[in-house]
Amino acid sequence: MLTYSDALTLLKAVGCSEHVINHCKQVSEKSKELALKLLLKSHKVDVELCTIGGLLHDIGRSKTHSITHGVEGAKLLEAYPNLARIAKTHTGAGIDKAEAKKLGLPPGDYIPRTVEEKIVCYSDKLSDNGKISDNVIPRVKRMENELGKDHSSIQRLKKLEKEIKKLITP
Repeated sequence: MLTYSDALTLLKAVGCSEHVINHCKQVSEKSKELALKLLLKSHKVDVELCTIGGLLHDIGRSKTHSITHGVEGAKLLEAYPNLARIAKTHTGAGIDKAEAKKLGLPPGDYIPRTVEEKIVCYSDKLSDNGKISDNVIPRVKRMENELGKDHSSIQRLKKLEKEIKKLITP
């Protein structure tokens, strides 16, 4: 596993902008916070993986800002399979196989499955315009404007939020 410092150095080395790096730091901090809350509730979670995964989730933005940035990030992180999977599955609220095909992504499953993947994906959706929200409402509104109110990724995001909140709520 990479250290936080090594991961930050990697983001800079591949050419991520300061804006992307600041966003990644914010997602890392939120991911660590949520992971620690789960740990306190006796859930099994890898806090370090959430922290470093949050920091590196958008590393693919060094190559593109398109929907393929998750795939590009996974390629850059192939030496670290768990981190690669976080990068691959954080886009939207995950992308199913049929939607991946429509979007021209390589065949595969882009849905977050592990608790760590879900935490980073969710934390990313809480980050909006440099601020962390308490819920995904601002992101949902933006997604509705971009994709339409009935888009499957909006339903997945709402479901993801419900799942995470259920795990951390006393």
